[in-house]
Amino acid sequence: MSPRYTFMLLASTAVRSLKMFAFLLSLLTVIGLGTGATQPGFEARITPSGLNFLSEIGIRELKDEISKATIPDQSGSSDVVIGTIDYTFSNMHVTSFDIPSASISTKTNVGVTVSASGLYLAMSGDWKYELDSIIPVSDDGTFDVSLSDVSLAVTIEIGVDSKTGLPTVYSSSSDCSFYVGSVSVDIHGGASWLYNLFDDMIEDDIQDALNDQVCQIVVKEVNTDLAAEVAGITMVTSISDTAEIDYSLVSAPMFNSSLTTFHKGEVYQIGNHTEAPFKIPTIPSDPDVSRMVFMWMTDYVANSAGYVLHNTGFFQYNVTQDEIPAGSKISLNTSDFAIEFLIPQIAKLYPNMMMQMNLNTTAPPVVSITPDSVGATINGDIAAYVILPNKTLAYVFTLGATLKVSADLGFTQSSLTWNSSYVSADLKLLYTAIDDFKIDRLRSTLQFACKAYIIPALNKYGAQGVPVPSFDDYVFMNPVVTQGQGFLKIGTDLAYQATRST
Repeated sequence: MSPRYTFMLLASTAVRSLKMFAFLLSLLTVIGLGTGATQPGFEARITPSGLNFLSEIGIRELKDEISKATIPDQSGSSDVVIGTIDYTFSNMHVTSFDIPSASISTKTNVGVTVSASGLYLAMSGDWKYELDSIIPVSDDGTFDVSLSDVSLAVTIEIGVDSKTGLPTVYSSSSDCSFYVGSVSVDIHGGASWLYNLFDDMIEDDIQDALNDQVCQIVVKEVNTDLAAEVAGITMVTSISDTAEIDYSLVSAPMFNSSLTTFHKGEVYQIGNHTEAPFKIPTIPSDPDVSRMVFMWMTDYVANSAGYVLHNTGFFQYNVTQDEIPAGSKISLNTSDFAIEFLIPQIAKLYPNMMMQMNLNTTAPPVVSITPDSVGATINGDIAAYVILPNKTLAYVFTLGATLKVSADLGFTQSSLTWNSSYVSADLKLLYTAIDDFKIDRLRSTLQFACKAYIIPALNKYGAQGVPVPSFDDYVFMNPVVTQGQGFLKIGTDLAYQATRST
């Protein structure tokens, strides 16, 4: 019996165990496109406990996958001295599979090592052959094959493509070691009593073939299938209809006891990757390994988002009476008590007419993070118009406003969220088309408008939040958000959704 199909199955098993590494790499490199900055706006780390968790989940998934594996029938022919042998192996299936010990660990300055030892694999199937010769001969039966005391270790060298910011993976023959300690073959049916006289020879052939060729197959799989899988990671995530966030790698990952990656962490306008004019804060060295996963997000991420949203008109808003919720006491009629009291000149010049307020930011909002607080400053204009009977607009005044807010941060399974609170608002008159315009009474009105409309609008966006790497099968558990000078630190453990839902 040819050993080819046995070692192909075991090699496939070994390679599948590497696929859990694809998730690990995705967790740290998902999202992003193109490098340019060397200072990271975002960093991510998987600690030893995170690597152990991924290893445990990978083993569990691998055992389940192998137990359900369907092995296609195999057939072929071989020319011998007395004729041609046509053979078939069918109904092959795995009867037992176990990995007592496996791990994912880092190799300093190189990459990640996936290793397993004590692996056991047993399979059964049917065999049949026909000898086409002067005297035709045929026979059939069943077989059992088992492999035990199997060990595998392969190191995946991880780098970064400087042109694209995508991760790269590579393995060479020196990065792989494989050994199968024992092979057992039992043939049943037909003239099995005769064939079993040669079972030692068959077992030795299978053992030699596996030890010689599995690493070749594994290395090839790393450099083709796994490399293609990593290169195909989706590297851009939209955060609005006009903006997308970029977490591309700006330098090679760092490997010590943990795996740490360094990302650009910038928000761009979709289709226009213009750099935001902000300095990226430095993320200090932090040896913390108390959680499975850590992420450091600088205020550069938020400020680049504000830059894009400002430039794309996200903060431009025209308020008319139709925009005010039904049942509200606010009226934009010039003869309404509030407007007549606040700006009596308008009521005299334009009696019983509706007004329109055009709001827009005059500069990108600026977010500031310190160890004690998270705040934002928003500068904008409020331009007031009267809607004339012919539906044209009569300009009346423009006010400059500066709004300062604070934020309480939160974290969902996939996004960093915030809830803003009013801090202060400053108002000044920029232009006016009416005489003797006084704004003292408007300042209190602005405070009310900020609390009633602007803050809720910010919180609507904050409830959606900024997405961080997340995956269908894994969720963040008990995340903790802390603040530093110019950055946020998010520490979290992981949970496997399928396990949690059972």
